[in-house]
Amino acid sequence: MSGTTGSVGFLRKDRWVKTTVTFWGVRGSVPSFDLRSWRYGGNTACVEVRTPAGERIIIDGGTGVRELGRFIRLEEPDRPVEATLLLSHYHWDHIQGLPFSPILYDPRNHLSLFGLRPISAGGMAEVLEGQMSGPYFPVDLKVLAAARQFTELDAGAALQVGDAQVRTRGLYHPQGCLGFRIETSEGVVVYASDNEPGDPAGDRNIRELAQGADIFICDAQFAPAFLEKRRGWGHSSWADALQVARDAGAKHVVLFHHDPDSDDAVIDGYVEQAQQEFETVWAAAEGMVLTSAGGRVEYASVAPRVGPRPPTKFAGRLRAHREDGSEVEALVDVENLTIKGAFVQAAERLPLHSQVKLELSDFGSGPVVLEGKVVRCESKNERRRIGIGIVFYHQTKTPAEQEA
Repeated sequence: MSGTTGSVGFLRKDRWVKTTVTFWGVRGSVPSFDLRSWRYGGNTACVEVRTPAGERIIIDGGTGVRELGRFIRLEEPDRPVEATLLLSHYHWDHIQGLPFSPILYDPRNHLSLFGLRPISAGGMAEVLEGQMSGPYFPVDLKVLAAARQFTELDAGAALQVGDAQVRTRGLYHPQGCLGFRIETSEGVVVYASDNEPGDPAGDRNIRELAQGADIFICDAQFAPAFLEKRRGWGHSSWADALQVARDAGAKHVVLFHHDPDSDDAVIDGYVEQAQQEFETVWAAAEGMVLTSAGGRVEYASVAPRVGPRPPTKFAGRLRAHREDGSEVEALVDVENLTIKGAFVQAAERLPLHSQVKLELSDFGSGPVVLEGKVVRCESKNERRRIGIGIVFYHQTKTPAEQEA
């Protein structure tokens, strides 16, 4: 089964010469919003892929799709939106944001929806309408004027979306789930949320999807030990994600579908353990952007920093390691500082999750040295500096605490 969308043109500074992946919702099961999870975010599943020709592919419609819609309205207020929406399945954490996304209410916009063929009676449109029927919602599916086309997919289906080839495979999850492999001239992106290991067909399918992927987005909801208590729920651990990546030769792994009870410190712990086994692994965070071009994947962030950060302005010294392992030591401008972390300006970008030491000025009893990790990097216009967000280590739980 196939479908095609028209090109949306070149809309941003990079003129879409890369394949770009932006995370708008990274949580599983139910949204989770509190101060302990603000760094990774609490919206449920939604990922946006932009192709080199400018095609917009949205994967899943959790509450993150509302944030995506708001961003599009700010970025392109007068331009009609054309997009393809891929729905892996119809559990609420993957569709609950659709009735709240502003882009779906504008009749100038055109969204083609492709989703798993439902096992229940009625088609895809009827299933989506179920969550908008009374007494659960005040208006029905007809008000989503931009949703013009509903196409049901069976596992194994493929479709062409402009310059991208999309392939699907069935994942092992209650009521079924599709994984997506998006192939472009500048890289392969694989989205495999909601998969439980141990089923022979499912294990084979997810490895076929991930074969040689540049960016492999994979369910990692639970710690390996805790997963044993949740068999049958349809989810994986970070260790399962790494095993698939190793077997399939995937290059970069993004841990996804975080449990609502996993705060920032818990997810940090998962990443630390995972990086001992697989060098290029990150945890998905709202606003995280990955770009793939020329065989290289780079990280950035577009989300605004939140949380109380009193402004400061003084010099510090940062010691860290580059991606090639070489050491870097440089003076930095410390823009704000709390007991939890700091935001500094530096001359060069550092890898996400890399370990750093921030040495502050001598306060009369010797310099203060704070150890932490990089949690964000963003380009700064002034003097071509890079903004680096650092979280100090006292927030991170030990591996033993993660398994407890």
